Amino acid sequence: MSNRIALPFALTLLAAAGCQSPEPEEADAPATEPATDAATDFISRIESAHAAEVWHGKEGFQSDIVVRFGGNAIVEGRMLITPSMSRTRIELASGPVVVWDGEQVWVSPAGAEFPEARFHALTWPYFLSVPMKLRDPGARVESQGAKQLRGESFDTAKLTFDAAVGDTPDDWYVLYRNPGSGRLAAMAYIVTFGKNREEAEKEPHAVTYDEFVEVEGVPIPTKWTYWMWNQEEGIYGEPIGEVALTNPEFVTPEATAFVLPEDRRQEAMPGETRQ
Repeated sequence: MSNRIALPFALTLLAAAGCQSPEPEEADAPATEPATDAATDFISRIESAHAAEVWHGKEGFQSDIVVRFGGNAIVEGRMLITPSMSRTRIELASGPVVVWDGEQVWVSPAGAEFPEARFHALTWPYFLSVPMKLRDPGARVESQGAKQLRGESFDTAKLTFDAAVGDTPDDWYVLYRNPGSGRLAAMAYIVTFGKNREEAEKEPHAVTYDEFVEVEGVPIPTKWTYWMWNQEEGIYGEPIGEVALTNPEFVTPEATAFVLPEDRRQEAMPGETRQ
């Protein structure tokens, strides 16, 4: 992907994941009326494969993170999140920090260069946490049976959201579960932020989770690859981006981890006025 389109694609990812608002600490709340027993089974198998009960029992997770699009590292630093994703923090190697405190996204220091800080604070934690968020209030999972992806068969389900959930409730995700390991192997999605569903469905994308490292019994995806995707072909073309996590570990966050100093600025949603 050329440098010219790297940022627009990043904005696409922001709408796809970051704009689905993180839920409060009640990480184990049941999904809103799963449609069928098959959907419930799909969720349960993913949760079991990803050791969701262990994940939710931890106080925090952190790792080093590098995000590359268009051949450039657009994020390089350390990510810290709570298991429910009610709080997130990314500290760039160059110094600036972005924090989602459960209500707002902040950058410190106030004059720091941190392009698309809100996107980064919400998107990468969401893509990491999806297997543990399928029972969030307002999430709906519908089994879609077996589908092919790059010549392999996967169990699939469609994730959608109630009308009041997040900023882009018309978004949908197609989840590909490996029938052998039970893990979430890939996820296709559309973006309705700033457009209607018909327009969004003209350009879906996908992410594959290619490598895992087990941390205290929890399989952590450490290599993610982003692709073009459509209903007919599935994934096609060359990779358009990647994420690498290193040194993953569960931690007890310091008391000040999600509290920013006075020298900070608020990152508003696009179209809103910054404070």
